[in-house]
Amino acid sequence: FKGASAWTEKAAKLRQVIADILPIDVHCSQPLAPDALPSSGADCLVSCFCLESVSPDLAAFTRALGHIWKLLRPGGHLLLIGALGESYYFGGPGVRIPVVPLNEAQVCAGLKESGYTIIRLEVYTLPQDMRVGVDDVTGVFFAKARKD
Repeated sequence: FKGASAWTEKAAKLRQVIADILPIDVHCSQPLAPDALPSSGADCLVSCFCLESVSPDLAAFTRALGHIWKLLRPGGHLLLIGALGESYYFGGPGVRIPVVPLNEAQVCAGLKESGYTIIRLEVYTLPQDMRVGVDDVTGVFFAKARKD
């Protein structure tokens, strides 16, 4: 099976270049301890289905983008993947977790307002047959942005 070895090779390459994985509090103006990163900042930050899940509203989502912007070095990149149109997801039986529902324009505006240059933004609309009832998501966005 050719695909498995390709993924194994990709994983090995990633392990060679990723220095660390750090948990951060995106709602703090200083999300990490001052000495957690090199003084120049991070080369790249990755967030997958996180910021919209931990933000109570659009303003908090945008502030969180600004807080993590401070962690990047000039020229550093943010890779952001998130849900569109989602207002909740089920975290377990009877556990409904609220999510700030975003649209493409709000994601773009939040990134720009927070000081990012959007390099690429892709939006995928979920077809009805892929909506399985654990949330009310209507789509997914993939953003690559840079701190200039």
